[in-house]
Amino acid sequence: MVVLTILGWAVLGFLLFVALYSLIGLLCFTIPVNRRFRNVRRDVEIFVVSNGVHVDYIVPSISPIFNWKKVLDDRHYEIPFTANSYLGIGWGDRGFYLEVDEWANLKPSVAARAMLIPTPTLMHITSHPELPKDQKRLERIHLSNAQYLQLCDYICSYFEEKDGKVVHLPGKGYTANDNFYEARGYYHAFGTCNFWINRGLIRIGVRAPIWSHGGAGIFYQLKKALPEPLPA
Repeated sequence: MVVLTILGWAVLGFLLFVALYSLIGLLCFTIPVNRRFRNVRRDVEIFVVSNGVHVDYIVPSISPIFNWKKVLDDRHYEIPFTANSYLGIGWGDRGFYLEVDEWANLKPSVAARAMLIPTPTLMHITSHPELPKDQKRLERIHLSNAQYLQLCDYICSYFEEKDGKVVHLPGKGYTANDNFYEARGYYHAFGTCNFWINRGLIRIGVRAPIWSHGGAGIFYQLKKALPEPLPA
């Protein structure tokens, strides 16, 4: 009886946590940071893309502003990433990345562990010949050269390094043209993969929600950053 009572309280506590967590997310969804940012043409074009759950940055593979070959080794990709147009960049829970190849295969234990306790993380880099067409959302963001450099610095600060080089995990990618790398920081309910994307946008002065555990708030605030249409 005591065990059942404890279990009941634990389930109730978890449900209350989920409800409060969702409510906080909805409230923060509508509160913008960098509200004066307008998404008008500037020096560099990047994108944020979502598969419905996870959000990535997509940045130019080749740019005079930042050379990704200083960070990543072309030889880790079947087609050198400099031969393709874009790099998709994400950060997230190690177990989630390595154990879940498709959403249908997501185990409750992996999801619960990632949300309830701080877990190790990885960087995920994908080489794209063109903008991915199989995603739920994709938004274009225009940055100044200075903003793009800030974003690259932010991303690079999350790569774990050994002897001055990023730590590559051989043979762990989903395809021949994506790779995982050891990352800094821990994943948890209040520091998710989408929070990582959102924090980067805030840091470089792009309009974004004050906090976002999901991707919806990011796309909502980016829509708000579009310039007002000229009167007819």
